[in-house]
Amino acid sequence: MNWSLTLKQTGLPLLVLTLVSTISALPAKAQTKLNPPPPVQVVQSGDKVDQEALKKKSAQVIELLTQEKYEDARRLLSRDLAIELTADQMAEIWANLIEVTGPVKKIVGYRVIPTINANIVVVETQFNSKTDEFIITFNQQGDIVGVNFPNVASVDEIAQIVVNAVAANDFARARGYLHPTLKTEILPTRLQTSWQKIQQESGLFERIDNIDVLSSSSVDQSNIVVVEAKFQKGIRTFFFIFDNNSRITGIDLAQ
Repeated sequence: MNWSLTLKQTGLPLLVLTLVSTISALPAKAQTKLNPPPPVQVVQSGDKVDQEALKKKSAQVIELLTQEKYEDARRLLSRDLAIELTADQMAEIWANLIEVTGPVKKIVGYRVIPTINANIVVVETQFNSKTDEFIITFNQQGDIVGVNFPNVASVDEIAQIVVNAVAANDFARARGYLHPTLKTEILPTRLQTSWQKIQQESGLFERIDNIDVLSSSSVDQSNIVVVEAKFQKGIRTFFFIFDNNSRITGIDLAQ
């Protein structure tokens, strides 16, 4: 069986959510308090996008994360995403991020990018050590269906984390590495169904045997990561396609 998910390059200046599983979650406090916006309801009429409401809701998510109010942050997510992403998982993601970047100092600016089936808010954020971007993805109903954190891992590390995450039934974490536009099409439940089919065919996952990063394309600067995974019934080869910002734009899980 081949399961392929691909996304054409959009040229959007975005970053993919990244987690560092090798760094243990450490208690870390953001030193600078952002001004929290009041709770907002995103309302869209026809093709018109309420950009200010999207910006405010995005800022509210980041503010709650800096305050380590992870349960409150989960309440702003879509129902499906909140079910899959626990407060403990959010705490680990946040701690791992600011371990590398330092605490958030302030939000620098916003860009709202409407797409066919989603609206993407890019939040430029200044950390203690650098300036980077969060990406908040909204569906057409104004629900948050994805939160992408600044990238702090290499493409081979990301591929390894994704495979280990789905093997541990942590489908929300694995989905977090998808390109924001691809993420609107693939919910954690879809990843779960696909992984279950793979294990029905190949048996239980045992380990990753090898990871190779192929030379990037000179045309679109994409990278392909090849992961050889050992199952009870043999080896399966997984292909991950990354854009030049380390976002997963395609997955091929082949025999």
